[in-house]
Amino acid sequence: MDATSAAERVGFKDPERFQGLGTGPELPDDAGELMEYCGVTPEDRREMLAARPDPEREPEWWAITSALAAEVERDLGLAVPSTGFNSWPTVPPDASPTGMFAAAWALLANLPRLRELHAQRGVPESVTVATVSALGGVMGTHRHIHGRPGVGLMPLWSPPLRFRGTDYEIGRHAFTRTHLGIGDGVSGHLLSIHIPPIGPLDAQESEESVAAAVEYFGRWYPEEPLAGIVCHSWLLDPQLAEYLRPDTNIIRFQNRFDLLPYLTPEDPSEGDRELMRLGLHLPVPPGPFTEQDLAAVPQDTTLRRAFVEHLRAGRHWQVRTGMLKTWS
Repeated sequence: MDATSAAERVGFKDPERFQGLGTGPELPDDAGELMEYCGVTPEDRREMLAARPDPEREPEWWAITSALAAEVERDLGLAVPSTGFNSWPTVPPDASPTGMFAAAWALLANLPRLRELHAQRGVPESVTVATVSALGGVMGTHRHIHGRPGVGLMPLWSPPLRFRGTDYEIGRHAFTRTHLGIGDGVSGHLLSIHIPPIGPLDAQESEESVAAAVEYFGRWYPEEPLAGIVCHSWLLDPQLAEYLRPDTNIIRFQNRFDLLPYLTPEDPSEGDRELMRLGLHLPVPPGPFTEQDLAAVPQDTTLRRAFVEHLRAGRHWQVRTGMLKTWS
């Protein structure tokens, strides 16, 4: 069974996302040890092992898992093109436990290849461990937001890039190797900076992380001279300054970037959804925000209170892009 047909049968909204993907590497026999290496908790390890894809029992999810693993294997070592990267889609809400863990199994199948790539590039194992720990982190966030084990109900962007050697966690930040394209071909190389939900956004830790990344990538990828560091995030929304003190970590982080002009998205609530999902760590409603949705947001932090106040005023949050002012 091909992955596109399998995705259509289990109810994916866009089964064509799987078109053209081949058969990925075999699932590992030492899966439990590899899960532990990726920071997966014992509880989630048990759940994931119980949901191991099987071609006889659930051929659709077997085909989908293999296709996702094939995508990672195909793109191993490649930077994100200037056209971007489409996140892995969420699974249908009624997916089986196997479906909920399908993407996690696809990532785990490529871990041995990733470790080989990192070793060849001179990446310390401590960075490898921190990078692949995203798998355990996503599972924890999935449980927190959706109340179910797995990773399937969250659109996966960073984890597939981490397991193909494109995204690295170095200190407080993660950095994605990205092509800068102007017209045809590659015109330069960027690092896209991200802020994993691993603790406070301490200013000193942030600066040290950037400095280390500039040094490391210069050694690991000398053929990709760095043209700049860019960030695309709700954290750069200048409207946050209306609600947060100037000395807060978020505002101090914003001040390190030069904002690019804002392009209004087709969906005006795009930034609202991003902030709710990534900033508040709350489930995002499927349709337009209602007063009932806003009333359900806990008012226990300044950011959560600001989120509700802003939307009730008829305004929207923004996902902004900025260039780091100094990075060398």
